[in-house]
Amino acid sequence: MGAWSAVILGNDTSCEVHDRFLELYDFGIAPEAIANTLLDEQEENLKCDRTNIWLGLALSAWECKVLTKDILDEVKEIVDSGEDIDVCRELEASPAFLKERERVLKSFIAKISMEREKPRAKRKIPVQVSSDYKTGMCLSYKNPDGKYIGIFLTEAEHYRFRGEIKFWFLDFESDGVPSLDMFRDAKLYGLKKLGPEWGQRKYMGNVFSMQYEKADKFAFFLNIPLVFTIIGNLKTPDPEKFTNAFKWSRMDLNNPDNIRRVLENQRRQDVQNHPTSTLSLSRLLDEISGE
Repeated sequence: MGAWSAVILGNDTSCEVHDRFLELYDFGIAPEAIANTLLDEQEENLKCDRTNIWLGLALSAWECKVLTKDILDEVKEIVDSGEDIDVCRELEASPAFLKERERVLKSFIAKISMEREKPRAKRKIPVQVSSDYKTGMCLSYKNPDGKYIGIFLTEAEHYRFRGEIKFWFLDFESDGVPSLDMFRDAKLYGLKKLGPEWGQRKYMGNVFSMQYEKADKFAFFLNIPLVFTIIGNLKTPDPEKFTNAFKWSRMDLNNPDNIRRVLENQRRQDVQNHPTSTLSLSRLLDEISGE
């Protein structure tokens, strides 16, 4: 947990949950599906920072007037049991921080226990603009060991003042620039087959996100071509047929070396923590593509 204040959205985790909830809400996703998606995406963080996940989820749901009794009860238990304060204490928070955090939590429970008069208005979805980086694209970067690593873009969204690419890390490490056939034969880390309760969605992967805002848009499009080599395109996955556990890390978009280090650190975490899939990327795309 990266924390900068005692307020509910005063840390990285709760902000990430809050932003993601509102993003899905604006796109018209059913509230109960949003909660399930967020908890799935935050599966790893639930082991070390679960209180901030639930607090961010509760605030988002209350703002949108879709707060359920189950979520409210979970958050009340977190506050009444002192679980969140205990976590902050273990992270060596100061006595002043703990006192303020306790005040914030009690005030928060009082606020969300009263139903909001009106739900947060859904924002108009902005129009996307064209970019060289598109969904279905295969890219490669050279890691500090001199190996070429492959990624596959599961989603690419570019707007006037912000944008994002999401991708899967692939399992090969090549001595030279990889071919498109290497991408077809490559496998993912931690791919999960989903049950019938997920409807059309067949698989869940581990996706990493790179985002830019207005202030660093120029740096993104200046330096990303210095980091990634475009290899080619494969089938475009249908977002209705898969979902992802979402991960991101802070990186300096003005520094190509920092971008590579952050990417490689995340890839190595995937290698260490998740098994390699049995399906090749090509076979997976046959099942989840929109074609």
